[in-house]
Amino acid sequence: MIINVTMLACSILLQGVDESTEPSSSSSYDTTLDFHYYHQFDASITSGGDVKVSSSGAELRISSPVSDNDDLLFRFQYQKDDWDFGGTTGLGGNNPWSTINTLDIALQWTHQYDQKSRWFVGGIARASYEDSASMNSKAGGSAGIIHSFSKDFTLGIGAGVIGQVHDDPKVFPIFVVEWNINDTLRLSSDISTRFGSRTGLELIWTPRKDWSYGLGYSYSYSRFRLDETGFAPNGAGEATSWPLTLRATYKASPTFSITFLGGIVFDGHLEVTNSSRRLINSTDYEHAGAIGILGNIRF
Repeated sequence: MIINVTMLACSILLQGVDESTEPSSSSSYDTTLDFHYYHQFDASITSGGDVKVSSSGAELRISSPVSDNDDLLFRFQYQKDDWDFGGTTGLGGNNPWSTINTLDIALQWTHQYDQKSRWFVGGIARASYEDSASMNSKAGGSAGIIHSFSKDFTLGIGAGVIGQVHDDPKVFPIFVVEWNINDTLRLSSDISTRFGSRTGLELIWTPRKDWSYGLGYSYSYSRFRLDETGFAPNGAGEATSWPLTLRATYKASPTFSITFLGGIVFDGHLEVTNSSRRLINSTDYEHAGAIGILGNIRF
């Protein structure tokens, strides 16, 4: 459940744009499997204690044309976030949550209106919950339009809505940017480090066919149901941050690539809401270093 451009539906849209430009030559289906491991190092919590988190997961995307002007994209994602709170004071001492599981299933339909414009509509079901909590899935949808002003510059805009755990549904805007600055440099909202709930912008340099490098700035948002024990029984947790990431991607073959990344996570923020929708803790944490590895397999 993502606010503003960080909504997961936005990442689905961006994946659909990227994949539709490179259809599979051997099948009417274009299938991609992504997997990742990401570690955010210890950071001090303003209210007391410290926090770190490790994330791992996989994402399956299947796209297929259904007519000359229409495409369908199916997406399934699983992510596991292992949070580690420490200390004896503040939120760190309260240890509000531990392992969070997130499941997403989404479907998007894109229609080519003319040579330069297309519109999209999609739906998503999402469940994000602590290990022993109920799944309590939420649903949402999005719609918008994408226009290519030239072969080097594309913009898109849309809007969506999705349910939230112990909160009102969120309405959010969607933005799409694809700008080929020159033969080796481009700016894209289809960020390479888009795992989980991240969306943002990335400046990408491709000096040769097998290597590319990216500098990206994104927004990460997650809201999830807590279990029936602990600091806020059956409540909700929320985590937001702004990661700045530098990555290098090696394309080993047309069907496999691997990405190494590092960066700094800025403006981390944590919240806890009880089962009566009352905010009982809201605190920031200091900037934190992060590293990760991503793989991409295309069938």
